[in-house]
Amino acid sequence: MDEDFLQQEFEADIDLTPLIDVVFMLLLFFILASTFSQPALRVALPSATTASPVEDEPARLVFSIDAEGALHHLDVVLTPADLPAILDLQPERPVELRVDRAAAFQAFVTVLDRLRASGRNDVLITAQSKSE
Repeated sequence: MDEDFLQQEFEADIDLTPLIDVVFMLLLFFILASTFSQPALRVALPSATTASPVEDEPARLVFSIDAEGALHHLDVVLTPADLPAILDLQPERPVELRVDRAAAFQAFVTVLDRLRASGRNDVLITAQSKSE
């Protein structure tokens, strides 16, 4: 009789379906949360009357110039000399340039010059609409 009891105890099955469902829900949450996240550096964009929303395009390389004129990409401060190496890693992605309205114009020109010297003409300069 003791042998029957031991065999019944080892035949118990654990259903992993709810655990797998939870893992997939967490994965879906993090994918969606990362898709809708804004660039980390907040810049006060200049306003323009001709600014219009851009159609959805493939993911862009986003570079930001803050009010002090420092260049940023993915929370990393760069120098304009660092641009060609980053651009060469992902040549198929268009470039988005976000410049703070208080930034010096020379910082903008220097970055744009480096982008063009690297052969990139697919630069989107971001501004906000006057109505915002």
